[in-house]
Amino acid sequence: MTVVYPEGTPTLGATKVVAAVAVADATAPKLATEIDAATSVDLSCFLLANGWNPDASTAKGTKPARLCSKTQQEQLNRTTWTIPDLMYSYDPQADDTAPANEAKALLVEGARIPVVERRGPDAQEDPFAVGDRTRTFFLELGPQIDSGDLTDENGEFYIKQSAVIVGEAPVHGVVVA
Repeated sequence: MTVVYPEGTPTLGATKVVAAVAVADATAPKLATEIDAATSVDLSCFLLANGWNPDASTAKGTKPARLCSKTQQEQLNRTTWTIPDLMYSYDPQADDTAPANEAKALLVEGARIPVVERRGPDAQEDPFAVGDRTRTFFLELGPQIDSGDLTDENGEFYIKQSAVIVGEAPVHGVVVA
């Protein structure tokens, strides 16, 4: 047997996230008409590093005891997908139409937005391309809360916004033309 020790893929700078106004087929979001649509917003440089981190946990349960068994057995139960509060930059003095407030203008309370995430390639240098592997999350957004850590000399103003994943889980797919 050959032991394989693969190189790891860095996470920072290698996660691209686009809020698309509409995605018809989450397993194959369309590059030209959905991801790169004029109404879509690339959130990658708006989101703070701790402002986008979808996760899931799978519950465990214990099977009913059997008369012949001296131990109990665990079983896997349902998986719950969660998303922590979104945290993204904005300019508190600019209009919502300003480029610095594109995310704020799109991610309004009550909106249901498909968000397409690509992991691996450089988020700033490599645009989405045909064949990229993606995850599509359908989010329902809560209120936008103006935030900022005034005690941090490197702090910035940002919006904190609760979101929930609509549906069972993200949809894994491939970007197509």
